[in-house]
Amino acid sequence: MECKAIQLSEMITDIAAGPFGSNLKVSCFVNEGFPIIDGANLKGFKVTDNITKFVTEEKARSLHRSIAKRGDIIVTISGTLGQIAYIPDDSKYEEYLCSQRQFRVTFDTTKVYVPYLVFYFHTYEGQHKILSFANQVGVPALSQPLKNFRQIIIQLPDLDTQKKIANIVELVNGKIEQNERINNNLAA
Repeated sequence: MECKAIQLSEMITDIAAGPFGSNLKVSCFVNEGFPIIDGANLKGFKVTDNITKFVTEEKARSLHRSIAKRGDIIVTISGTLGQIAYIPDDSKYEEYLCSQRQFRVTFDTTKVYVPYLVFYFHTYEGQHKILSFANQVGVPALSQPLKNFRQIIIQLPDLDTQKKIANIVELVNGKIEQNERINNNLAA
């Protein structure tokens, strides 16, 4: 399998951080509305829909640069570092607002298969690349996250190979998720 060294900036079409803290206060939250992604939604490879925080549509649109769409990757900036997931095509919502502790990335899908990239960043090598620009003073955080993320260089196979590899990983993950559901049902 032939791979090429590619800097992420060559494949990124858009990248933006979640809103600045004072732009998204607890007082902005409502019981239902526009969903907010936080660290609890980034436990695996895909963003989960166990959403607990919402804002009004108007508030979300006022923070439009922080809105992530299906196919985008979400990365944690501070707190539990190394969390990275993508919004799948079958997500409950078409759009989500990133919290203050995340950033979102849109990739050129003619160059990269998003699930493959997320799987890569869950490997030891991928985690090392993300965590290499972590700052451990106080709350763990990524230093200059957008700039440094763009500069990461990875070895990338062609698009068809990315899809084949990701499909195998997705099949295995599907079996794992199914077994976890069965185990949870048996435990209950």
